[in-house]
Amino acid sequence: MDIDRVRYFQIFAETGSLVKACEVLHISQPALSKALKVLEGEVGLKLVEPDGRGLRLTEIGKRFRAETSEILGQWLSVPKRLREGKSWNPTRLGSFEVFTTYFLGHLLKYVDLGSLEIHEHGPGRLEKEIVDGSVDIGITYAPMPRAGVEFEEVTKVKMGVFGIIGYSQENFSSLPFVIPLLPGEGTPSKVIGLDGWPDHRHERNVRYRVTMMESAIELCRKGYAVAYLPEFVVRMHNEDILPERRLKELKSPITQKERFQSVFLIQRKGLAETKLYRQVAKCLRTLD
Repeated sequence: MDIDRVRYFQIFAETGSLVKACEVLHISQPALSKALKVLEGEVGLKLVEPDGRGLRLTEIGKRFRAETSEILGQWLSVPKRLREGKSWNPTRLGSFEVFTTYFLGHLLKYVDLGSLEIHEHGPGRLEKEIVDGSVDIGITYAPMPRAGVEFEEVTKVKMGVFGIIGYSQENFSSLPFVIPLLPGEGTPSKVIGLDGWPDHRHERNVRYRVTMMESAIELCRKGYAVAYLPEFVVRMHNEDILPERRLKELKSPITQKERFQSVFLIQRKGLAETKLYRQVAKCLRTLD
């Protein structure tokens, strides 16, 4: 494939208009239309289709755009990186959103990661990305066994039920919980969902379900719900929040033993333990 034609395609996809794309590229509409048609021939797939007087992306075209966007960006940045003496070899860390939101800033205090990519995936999907090579190191406390990956328990974090002051802690069954909307993908474990609550032992009153745990924390801040969270997350959250919005730990039927949740590092099976792997493990051990 000619890289210029891929660039023309990306500009057209971004603008959604032949006219606007031609203005950006400083070429004529016939030239752009011809370039798109030649690109389709090179790819062997239909990337655009008529839409009134213009064109629009086909479903395959949308996938082609997603697949080539990052590659094109890296290609176009090669001269600049060479001039600056840099290379594009990012560290690719994967975890779910609670960890990436609150652990990343802590990690950067201990580890110089240089170029960094953060991939936010739930259990099951995270393991798949490790196998596929899209993620180098994963962090999880809900491991899903999968061929081609290795898990190492590196620490345990203390969990708890958190909300604002005002709930009757004597009647646990009335506490309105907010929990992750989607369970992990893959082999079921003793934990259902992403927050680590042992559903097989303790029932709770689930009032809200959200995709992002940061949304759950916002519901807790406003007093609408409580959530089961790692203590380190709440501690970091409370450092930057007004006193009246800080989360407090509430009583729950969870025993002290159950409250400690194992945290695992994941990498592809057979890979040697790297310096970065050891640094991430060491940083995780400082959370409690």
